[in-house]
Amino acid sequence: MESPPNDLEIRATCFAEKHGLTISGGLGAGFDGSVFVTSRHSAIKVFRFDRLYLRERDVYQRLQQNDVTTVMGFQVPQLLNFDDELLVVEMTIVNPPFVLDFAGAYLDQRPDYPEEVLEEWRAEKAEQFSDGWPIVRLIMSTFAALGIYLADVKPGNIEFAPPWDNRPA
Repeated sequence: MESPPNDLEIRATCFAEKHGLTISGGLGAGFDGSVFVTSRHSAIKVFRFDRLYLRERDVYQRLQQNDVTTVMGFQVPQLLNFDDELLVVEMTIVNPPFVLDFAGAYLDQRPDYPEEVLEEWRAEKAEQFSDGWPIVRLIMSTFAALGIYLADVKPGNIEFAPPWDNRPA
C-alpha cells in the first residue's frame, strides 16, 4: 500500500472528488481518523493508520457478505465504497440505536488479553453502560458469531435510543 497524503481533509476531498461527491461537514475526529458527511448523505472515514483502516474495511466487508444491517435492533452502517490508497471507508449514516466504529475489531480471532485485564475491562463497561450492559454483551456475542470481535466497545460506538439512553447527563 502506498503512503497516503498526510492531511485527513485533503484525502477526504480527494476521495469525494474521485466519486463525484462533496464534503458537507464533519461528524467527528478521534484516534482512528476523521469522519465527514458527503453530499449524498453518507459518511466517509479517513484513517490515520493503515492497520486500522484495513480492520474496519474488512469488518464492513464481512458484514456486507452476511447481509447484516442490524444487530439486536441496532443499526449497522452499510459499506458503500472504500479506497485502499487514500485509506477511506464510505458508509451509510445511522441513527440510534446503532453500532459503529470497527477499527478496533478483530476478525476471526479473539484478542489475547490476560484474564485480569478482561475482568477490569468488563467492570468498566458494565459501569459505562449500566442497565444496557446485558444488551451490549448480546450484541458482542452476535458479532462474535460472525467472527467479528469488538474491542472498542463504549458509549458512542454502541448508542442506545431512549429509554435505554446511555449518554452521560
